[in-house]
Amino acid sequence: MQKTAETTITVHLHSGDPIVFKLDSTDDRQINAGARIESSMNANFFGVELDGKLILIPTSSILKVEISPAPEAMISHVVKGARSA
Repeated sequence: MQKTAETTITVHLHSGDPIVFKLDSTDDRQINAGARIESSMNANFFGVELDGKLILIPTSSILKVEISPAPEAMISHVVKGARSA
């Protein structure tokens, strides 16, 4: 049986309006997180099914994306273990 935790994702848009959502973080999602993040950022849009609606956000409208807690599987462009100075 997979353990389930909750992940919070905040998509900050250039317009200043963040989109915040939570999802269950299963073992499979954790294992595939790096590839899925990289694939999403290389696409023309970022999509999420939120409260029964499909929301498509052009990646050109995204300022930054926060994922908490950080997934264990990361893409190669990520520095792990950093702290605020």
